[in-house]
Amino acid sequence: MPSDEQHVAEAGQAALAALGQDEDQKRVSVVYADIAQAQLQLGDVTEGITYARRALEAAQRTESTWGMQHLAKVEKALAARPDYAARELLGDIRATRLALGPSPA
Repeated sequence: MPSDEQHVAEAGQAALAALGQDEDQKRVSVVYADIAQAQLQLGDVTEGITYARRALEAAQRTESTWGMQHLAKVEKALAARPDYAARELLGDIRATRLALGPSPA
């Protein structure tokens, strides 16, 4: 029986397919962050980092504090990882958070 994380990853893939290229890019960053979180929880670090990087890039393009808020969960998972790629991405997420400034109230 599939786990909750597998369901999140599959639902995220379906959501991405439904959004299409011209849809709200801010939503795309949130979906990518959710998939990244699920992949990291499943233990697939490579996929988790790939989706987290996509979430970060989408949040940067749209200057989405909403997308960055969703990346906070991914940040916690990455902080526990010793891999260079996880550490590098963690630094990029934190730098983007500083560049975007505090989220609106």
